Amino acid sequence: MHLFTRTVHMAGPWPDIMSYAADMRAYVSDKSGLDLALWSVGFGAPLGTMVYAARIDGLAGVMEVNAKFADDAEYHAKLAAGLQYRGAMPPRDSLAQAVYGEFTDESPPVGSVALVTTAQIANGKYDAGFGWGVDVAQHVENLQGSPVMFLMETTGAFGQVTWISVYPDAAALDAAGDKVNSDPGYLERLGKAGELFVTGSGHRSIGMRIA
Repeated sequence: MHLFTRTVHMAGPWPDIMSYAADMRAYVSDKSGLDLALWSVGFGAPLGTMVYAARIDGLAGVMEVNAKFADDAEYHAKLAAGLQYRGAMPPRDSLAQAVYGEFTDESPPVGSVALVTTAQIANGKYDAGFGWGVDVAQHVENLQGSPVMFLMETTGAFGQVTWISVYPDAAALDAAGDKVNSDPGYLERLGKAGELFVTGSGHRSIGMRIA
């Protein structure tokens, strides 16, 4: 099982963007049968960044879904209607496979908040980098009492990895952050990460599920 994401940057009146993005999510979810979630990334990405996310059976699953929409006139009309909201960055599709953690049977509910951390393992450090990534995921998971997924990107920059934690609301994320960021064991682990990852590749973003 993989995590498929489509990241789009949208510009225009916020209510119009929300309405269009939610309508597209509903249409694709209903026709494809995917449990498709729509996330608005409010921190760590340009304003107007939206992410459609779904669990899928790898590239073969993506191709199967794509085939359902290839000749769908209504879908293509919706895409054309969305050009008026097109932002500065082109859409980007991504696939990631779980290294640690398991996908749940259902997507997180609307209102959930996700903390997403990405980094790129340095050349020649893949074994140690993956080991460090799993160890940190397990440590943070124990500290905050909620799951952490550690994933390997199957497309994009080679060695790109992602940690994802999902919380019921912003207050829960704040509480978890207080625990983790003041923990000596976590800080010690961060101190050992330097040579394992490409300098400057670490990045964090926060998104909320809106549909």
